[in-house]
Amino acid sequence: MKKHSGNTGRILEYLKENKSITSMEAFEKFGATRLSAIIYTLRNEGYVIQNVERNSENRFGDKVRFVEYKYIGEIACNLSLL
Repeated sequence: MKKHSGNTGRILEYLKENKSITSMEAFEKFGATRLSAIIYTLRNEGYVIQNVERNSENRFGDKVRFVEYKYIGEIACNLSLL
């Protein structure tokens, strides 16, 4: 797989170690404001990342929905079959 730099690399390593991440975590830990774009890039490179919808309340007591991205693994590519 491709070696990543910057937030993409940091988030990939975080996912591999912690198995999941939310947009809030990505912002707090890495200053990443476009987690969905990073996840899109990683998926296109063969990483399997699942969306899990979550429900919670914000600090005002309002119900909110958000996505937790769960790291599943990598798609193995066998070039000898091509």
